[in-house]
Amino acid sequence: MTADPRKTVVIGLDALDSRYLERYAESLPALTSLRDRGVVAPLEATHPPWTGSAWPSMYTGCEPSHHGVYGFFRYDGYPDEGALVSRADVDRPALWDYLSSAGRPSIVLNVPVTHPADDIEGVLLPGYLAPEDEPSHPPAVRDRLESTLGEPYRIYSSHETSDDKPAKLAGYLELIDLRRRAACALLEDEPWDFAFIQVQKTDAVFHNFDDDEAFRAIYEAADRLVADVLETVGEDVNVLVCSDHGIGPVSGYSIYVNEILREHGYVTAAEGEDAQHATQLSSVKSSLTDGDGAKRAPDGPSASSASTSEDREARSVRALTWAVDRLGVQPAAVYRAAERIGLEGTLRRLTPDSVVAAASDTVDWRRSKAYCADGTRLGVRINLEGREPSGVVPQSAYEDVRTDLISILSAFETPDGEPAFEMVCRREEVYDGPHLERAPDVLLRPTAMNHNVKTDLYGRTTVPLEAYDHKRTGVFLAAGPDIDSEWPGTKPLSLTDVAPVTMALLRQPVPETMTGDVPASLLRIPHERETYDELEYGTTAITATDTDSVTNRLEDLGYL
Repeated sequence: MTADPRKTVVIGLDALDSRYLERYAESLPALTSLRDRGVVAPLEATHPPWTGSAWPSMYTGCEPSHHGVYGFFRYDGYPDEGALVSRADVDRPALWDYLSSAGRPSIVLNVPVTHPADDIEGVLLPGYLAPEDEPSHPPAVRDRLESTLGEPYRIYSSHETSDDKPAKLAGYLELIDLRRRAACALLEDEPWDFAFIQVQKTDAVFHNFDDDEAFRAIYEAADRLVADVLETVGEDVNVLVCSDHGIGPVSGYSIYVNEILREHGYVTAAEGEDAQHATQLSSVKSSLTDGDGAKRAPDGPSASSASTSEDREARSVRALTWAVDRLGVQPAAVYRAAERIGLEGTLRRLTPDSVVAAASDTVDWRRSKAYCADGTRLGVRINLEGREPSGVVPQSAYEDVRTDLISILSAFETPDGEPAFEMVCRREEVYDGPHLERAPDVLLRPTAMNHNVKTDLYGRTTVPLEAYDHKRTGVFLAAGPDIDSEWPGTKPLSLTDVAPVTMALLRQPVPETMTGDVPASLLRIPHERETYDELEYGTTAITATDTDSVTNRLEDLGYL
């Protein structure tokens, strides 16, 4: 294949969604111009559509059963023994690993699940799930960058987990601006053929705010980053802008899957010391130190927080929930009372998930026959003899149990009389890779992604929900000399197509092991597939002490 060193930039905007691109189009000149002169298409996320598994799917070109990461945690045993995933858990080479083997340098900035940093040709500064002080590759690049910026480079924002909304939003905007300046500095100062720059706060703002102006401000900040990157790289570079999933309003229900399974005899609640043991292992810390040294109080906003009406309501509900729990009143009874006076939705909206979990029973993972390990995993795992350390379901009963679970969950309806799940199936219907055994045995997808999945044993199977959460469909934008702007795309791209498209744009053969492909006629140049020699990639897993502060950030985003 011709050795043409055409450069390519991928800008990943987490949760970028077409509805907000349209809504704010007039104040997003860079993204709107890119869309007008190039192509735009829906981008379907892999299952499940969450950061922990989605970004590895994008940068490896493989669906989760091929790279092995299905969520934020790796479960070698039971959910109370889970460890945060790292690059070491992603069992496939990344784009930059293939390029390194060809001697072509990359810049990788802030991409999730890239720590510890690969020893690549080029530079890599890890992103989400890494500790704030995670080393880069090469180690000196972060010092060089900070010297250029005139300030410390950060992975997370100031006031990242604060309850002070104005400070939190200001921190988000400052971080995107820092990312913008860092991206341009690296593109100007470091050698590169390929660059991958990621912004996380386009997702986080929806999890932490219910404010159209906050959403608009973050999109506008991301647009400024895109504009400056485009100006820095010039018109001869191919540019892709894509998201790992979409996001939008969710107005259905929180569906407590383990409560459903408990009603059918599959889940057993922990008791006595077992319950305490599970709670301690599955809980997260209630306070942490932000990067700027500000601490959040365990039971409310930081001292600098403005006292808004919503803050006061939230603190009142939190205090009420703790009081009810200590008096021994079941949460279900509280909801029945709230329902009678029309406040059930308000109660659920204002009660933090950490409080819900504290007032709930705990699943006895080892004695249960099947369970949902965490809500973002979107599936049910069978506690199988010979596979799980304390398996209780005989191998001979495996398929019968799966059939029964599928029947139960397929038939489950919301209080509106509608099916709660649009997909309930065996994992083989979605996955076919070598890491199939790590996947849940039965996969779920809430109807229209208008519900979310919870794992607490809370005495209710459904609770009304008003929030913003992930959607299956994100956005793919592409423009440049090798992109056919007249491309008549008739169906969505897959998230796993981004890596093959990028390889083709870089005039590199698309690896046979990538499960994605290059959509027909999208590019003006030919491409081919090839079997690559075995590559060395990845490093060692993060240590247990690294996981604590990051786990708090997952809680802050509603992932725990």
